[in-house]
Amino acid sequence: MNTQQLKLIFKGRMEFGSQRSYEMASRHWLSRMDTYFRSDVLFIHELVFVEEEFALVIPQVTIMSSDKSWRSTTAMLQEVAQFAITGNIGAWCVDNGQLLDSLMIEPISEKSAVTQYILGRTLLQEGEHFAEASIALSRAIQKYERHALAYERRGYVNYKLKNYNDALHDFDKSIGINPNHGDPYYGRAKVRMVKNDWESAAADFDRTIQLTIALQPIYWLARLKKGECLFHSKKFTEAIKEFRLYLRRPFQESDPNFQRRRKALFMLGKALLAIDQPKEALEVLDKALSIRAGADLAPESDGLVQRAIAKRLTGSTEYGPDLQAAADLGCSEAVRLLEEWR
Repeated sequence: MNTQQLKLIFKGRMEFGSQRSYEMASRHWLSRMDTYFRSDVLFIHELVFVEEEFALVIPQVTIMSSDKSWRSTTAMLQEVAQFAITGNIGAWCVDNGQLLDSLMIEPISEKSAVTQYILGRTLLQEGEHFAEASIALSRAIQKYERHALAYERRGYVNYKLKNYNDALHDFDKSIGINPNHGDPYYGRAKVRMVKNDWESAAADFDRTIQLTIALQPIYWLARLKKGECLFHSKKFTEAIKEFRLYLRRPFQESDPNFQRRRKALFMLGKALLAIDQPKEALEVLDKALSIRAGADLAPESDGLVQRAIAKRLTGSTEYGPDLQAAADLGCSEAVRLLEEWR
């Protein structure tokens, strides 16, 4: 057992859907506090149970406490989650900057809205079963119209199917129900990127950042995407700040951001070229091309062209091989530059 003080972070919301389920969850909490948990649970019943919303709400909070409090609090939350119909509570346990444990606590029960949502989400995780997932998620919404998570996941389905207006509708519905959940802002921002609405997309990514924590991959994904939007808005200095902040983070290979380091470096290199810093851009692009992970997200030809431009701007005459290599990969921009600079 870890006896020292740990940093414990909690955030989320669970809805019970009816007075009866809410009261059952409330009574269960109070009973378990009297008979088992005593003072080890970190939250006071009256401060987290919101009767007018039939919900349990924990705004983002960081508490320094013990391993015992961590185990007791997460156990209690998992118990009352089984009375809920939707929602989740994120929990993170950190010791001296190292993540020791994390949980996403959510309902797992035989309620139809719960089972259909889990089915839809699982179908998406297992592969591109978009039609089946959409049906399951729609059923979850039919069973409980305030199912913000189901709307968000169905928005993702519509985004992948390029039904962008339907995706916007679903993300807007999710945000309208629970404006304190970061995921639908991220989804809506991606749709806005498709529509070249860079400023609105950047604002949504910024909202995602505000509503998540740095221990979550989506926090950093949103930072990278925000930088990309700023780049397209020609706010290059602001974009550079986002890319550099992103690249300072040491991502694990299991983190989806690990595959995006190469893209972040390419975008940083382009932004540096845009503000006339070719020497620094060349160093960044060299590093980008040395990273093989995520090559599908940042094509080789793009990096080669950008590096050739940086070389030429620094006065080097060694840009030809990069352009030729990019041209051999089918890059029309490289072919054009070879003709122009010959």
